[in-house]
Amino acid sequence: MARVKDVMTTNVPRIGGSATVLEAAEVMNRANSTGVAVVDKDNRIVGLITALRLLREFYALNRKPEDVKASQVMGPFYRIAQDASTKEAARKILANNITRLGVFEDDKLLGWVSLTDLTREFSRKRLIGAVRSHEETENTEFLCPNCRGAFLAKDANEDGEIQRWACPNCGYAL
Repeated sequence: MARVKDVMTTNVPRIGGSATVLEAAEVMNRANSTGVAVVDKDNRIVGLITALRLLREFYALNRKPEDVKASQVMGPFYRIAQDASTKEAARKILANNITRLGVFEDDKLLGWVSLTDLTREFSRKRLIGAVRSHEETENTEFLCPNCRGAFLAKDANEDGEIQRWACPNCGYAL
């Protein structure tokens, strides 16, 4: 199994917390990136802005991008170790409904691993190999996105085909 350090992106764009949303968008465009790390005056990582976060947080403010500071719309930067498996990274991204994880050594940002990085790792060829193999799959738990109070349980028919996933707590179903 590949490690995060094998697939992560190391050239992470950065902006200061006092930069504006407009500046953040410009940096992301220049870097051809959908995210930017936010640093404080001592160059320590304090947060993350992604294109999705801009859509969710900034547009709700109904203000000009040059009037909103990056620190007002940034989110937390979830962390993972560089020696963690790509499978663990995928699990963390899905469990937290995020698009990337920061790869840190102590407080130093080494890079990030994104959904795009993981997609490249779990390429079509590898996916086909995994589907064809008869390895026992691990028991995966998915936190209910509705109540976040229980894990979704699978409802299967007598042939073992999953009919749906349902929350035993709130009844939410997929």
